[in-house]
Amino acid sequence: MKKNAVFTICARNYLAQALALKTSLKRSEPNLDFYLFISDSTDELPNDIDVVPLDETWIPDWRSMAFKYNVIEFSTSIKPFFFKKLFGEGYSKVIYLDPDTYITSSLQVIFDFLVDKSIVLTPHYCNVQTNYKGSITEEEILFVGIYNLGFAAIKNNLVGNKIIDWWMNRLTDKCYADKYDALHVDQKWMDFIPAFFPTETMITHHMGINPAIWNLHERELIVGAEGIYYIRNIETDELFPLIFFHFSGFDPFNPTLINRRHPEYNTDIYPSYLPLFQQYIDDIYKNGYNSYSKLSYSFNSFDDGENIIPLHRRMLRIYEQDYQVKNPFEIGNIFHQMLKKNKLLTGIKSNSFSTFSASSKKSKGIFERSIIKGLNLIKVIVGIRYYASLLNFLSIYVRYENQMFLIKRDDKGK
Repeated sequence: MKKNAVFTICARNYLAQALALKTSLKRSEPNLDFYLFISDSTDELPNDIDVVPLDETWIPDWRSMAFKYNVIEFSTSIKPFFFKKLFGEGYSKVIYLDPDTYITSSLQVIFDFLVDKSIVLTPHYCNVQTNYKGSITEEEILFVGIYNLGFAAIKNNLVGNKIIDWWMNRLTDKCYADKYDALHVDQKWMDFIPAFFPTETMITHHMGINPAIWNLHERELIVGAEGIYYIRNIETDELFPLIFFHFSGFDPFNPTLINRRHPEYNTDIYPSYLPLFQQYIDDIYKNGYNSYSKLSYSFNSFDDGENIIPLHRRMLRIYEQDYQVKNPFEIGNIFHQMLKKNKLLTGIKSNSFSTFSASSKKSKGIFERSIIKGLNLIKVIVGIRYYASLLNFLSIYVRYENQMFLIKRDDKGK
């Protein structure tokens, strides 16, 4: 078999982060093979950017997956397919890293884990706390999964391939972020693996692997001699070399915040992170953040440029077997005709993540306030008992998948 490999996946707007990851890897592991798989169109990309484009020879149904999943769901759904591709090319041990991770020392410790194990996973955090102090609630962790799949290392052996084949099967049509179905993209599925393969799974408590916003309450970054980074287990005082940091939720335009959704975690509280953050920001901008971050996501619109909304994606989820179209983005296919006939197309030409302008956002706010006033009026008119029944009814029909009454009966199941 060939030597080991590392890969990441990203849409075009995350290319600077992915290239910064590559830069950091080459500092520590100049001879380690690295692959950047693109979950997007390669249009508008410079010719000298070395990316691996989507290809139906190893993801047979990728267009359907790109349509029914949003950008995060799609980017994670194709992860096991890339493991399989690299296994097929003869790599013996493969590490996946999210594009917003940043390597500070050798990955050899992870490859060494795979000498005796078939898969390496990291829990979101390691230390039990009676009075939990983490930034991400325990309830949220229960939903998204015990293990963080911004990192995974898998060996090309019998068990590793069993895991990949099973994972590919599940993610082809079950890679949604959907609390109702207890799904959280590719990640939640990994909760099964230690139960399936208890002796082949390495759940590492090496705290220098995958530190991020969800475990900073138990880890402290220390800058040692000659600028070498270490992570201290706050509970035990044990020191670990920092292998890579996961910059999940990091905003390069506001580098004082470790995570934009949790402003209480900032460099005033954690000043030791400043040198690492500055190095990361420098590499991001050197790798084209100003230009790549402005690129739109190709799979947010039909081929004619009309906007695809979440309702369209989930309708394909429900009717996928009835409307078997190879490329749902094409204009005039049977699924697109159904949407058009039932007046479910937006009429807006855009592939941005939001089609609301500043003025329409204001109107949206007025609409939302009107709905709240209307609900208060209904409660007064029918009383709290019937109002509670209404809420129960709405909790069912608020799901996109339960909006099928919008489709005329004659248009279902062709």
